[in-house]
Amino acid sequence: KIELLEPLGDKSPIKNFLEKNANGGIHHVCIEVDDIGICIKHLKEKGIRVLDEPKIGAHNKLVVFLHPKDCNGVLTEIEQA
Repeated sequence: KIELLEPLGDKSPIKNFLEKNANGGIHHVCIEVDDIGICIKHLKEKGIRVLDEPKIGAHNKLVVFLHPKDCNGVLTEIEQA
């Protein structure tokens, strides 16, 4: 699925992204996984940095973001199925 995002306030990461990218673009990609805990374990074993602990995201599912520098410059979200 594709989601269209808009900033919800002055401190929104989406607002910051649009200020830097006036023409818009892809903010991040999301990968849905069956078990976010196992996925995080495997990613860390491969040296991929997780930006925070899993938390409930926009779709009421657990999500976590990966460091863009470890993902070829792409901000990547992992979402529990």
